[in-house]
Amino acid sequence: MGRYQNGHIFEQHSAFHVRYYTTEIVDGKPTRVQRSERLCTKDNKHHSVTCKPVKTLAANVMERVNSTQGTMPESDMTVSDFWETVYLPHIERNTKASTIHGYKQIWKHNLSAAFAGINLRDYQTHHATQYLTRLAERGLGVRTIAHIRSLASGLFRHALRLNRIVVNPWRDAGSLSVAKKSAATAAYTLDHAEAISNALIDSPPAQVVFCLAAFLGLRPGEISALKWTDIDDEHSWIHIRRAAWRSIVGTTKTEESVASIPLIEPVRSMLGAWKIQSRDARSEWVFPNRANKPMEMGGYCKRVIVPILKKKGIEWHGLYAGRRSAATLLVQLTGNAVASQYVLRHKNLSTTTAFYVKPVQTAALEGMKLVEEALANRKALKERG
Repeated sequence: MGRYQNGHIFEQHSAFHVRYYTTEIVDGKPTRVQRSERLCTKDNKHHSVTCKPVKTLAANVMERVNSTQGTMPESDMTVSDFWETVYLPHIERNTKASTIHGYKQIWKHNLSAAFAGINLRDYQTHHATQYLTRLAERGLGVRTIAHIRSLASGLFRHALRLNRIVVNPWRDAGSLSVAKKSAATAAYTLDHAEAISNALIDSPPAQVVFCLAAFLGLRPGEISALKWTDIDDEHSWIHIRRAAWRSIVGTTKTEESVASIPLIEPVRSMLGAWKIQSRDARSEWVFPNRANKPMEMGGYCKRVIVPILKKKGIEWHGLYAGRRSAATLLVQLTGNAVASQYVLRHKNLSTTTAFYVKPVQTAALEGMKLVEEALANRKALKERG
């Protein structure tokens, strides 16, 4: 069996290289030979053999080398080693910054301890089942457990695809105890949203941030990454083209998220007033931070919005509660969830109705009144007959 290799990074002639072993046919016989591959030129970004960009390039090469050996690694390859040297570099190349951060948190707080000292090939379905059962018995919610399971399964699925293991042990794993239902997500009523907007009137950017979520359904990252050129005042549209996470600008959550949304009053006037007030900053971003990069909305809400609302005794459930309130209000007013799907830019209507449109008491009351009127009309017809 072939040995899994991490490779040896070295510097030569102002460039970095990675050295490894491979099997080649020499004089008609398979022979183990040493080879090296150039990674990059030494510069400010790639400054040492231990810096992350150089190590990532080496990991990419070694993933290819190991996957083309066509043999299983030795059994002393631990899950933790596979995460550090293979899977983490893989997701860092192919996943959004916010998602990578979430994965690292799950690994740090959950999976690193669960996999400590366990060999990749020794981990089996009953181990995963026992772990999921413990999570449920500890009182973790359904969604939290689903996130943990998704990362663990993805790690082993990647190992399977690289021929490190013969089966993904998480495929048939499941908790033997019922997990706690996750807490219901909040959505502001129209009265609550109006109260928050009015409370923020002396902080124009904060008011605009909230109203973009509560009345137009924008995600926090989409609000963060808005540029003035994305706002079409003349034709009353706002164009969603990108998203930002911790000031890192990237693509939107999904391809469907790239779209244009009608810009309505009073949000249009609020944006116009904020544009005049912030003109001196001359930033391309609607909400720039001190470094003239997109403002990180989570921190901004904690620093600015929450203290204002706390002083006025108004509850705050976050910007996503505003996004859900936008969806709910649209369904209430139009009677059609498709309008909400369009504004929230979900690929599937089921996502909109399952997670964003919230049932409200007034809607039930109005619906029952319609039923009452229908029954009354039927009774009247019978009496006239």
